[in-house]
Amino acid sequence: MTSEYRTAAVIKGQMSKFSGIIAKDLSKPKQRLIREMVYGIQAAKDIKLSNIVRALKESIPFIKTEDRLSRNLDDEDFTAEINNQICRLGNTKVMDDMVIAIDPGDIRKRHASRMEYLCKIHDGSEYEIGEGY
Repeated sequence: MTSEYRTAAVIKGQMSKFSGIIAKDLSKPKQRLIREMVYGIQAAKDIKLSNIVRALKESIPFIKTEDRLSRNLDDEDFTAEINNQICRLGNTKVMDDMVIAIDPGDIRKRHASRMEYLCKIHDGSEYEIGEGY
């Protein structure tokens, strides 16, 4: 076993554990969907379904895997359950005396000239004024 294979197996195991925790209250097929989506997004470094399917490298035809994932994603909205589990996990880390600061940041649109509601913003990354939100 090479060290790369071992590292990949450890990472896949950690992602499987995390996805099992956040999908705890969902049915088995939905838990599998969450596990495959989390792994596929990380492996593909993309959120497009076709790239996620390619990253999964299943032995069945590509289109069948894509249809299955698409059908399961379209079936129901399970964001509330996942958000509840993530809040439950983070609940122990946030104390009463902590300050939660939200930075709305800026979104610079370098090449956009006709987008609605563009205005002058300060780009914190480049320390200059530009068009954006």
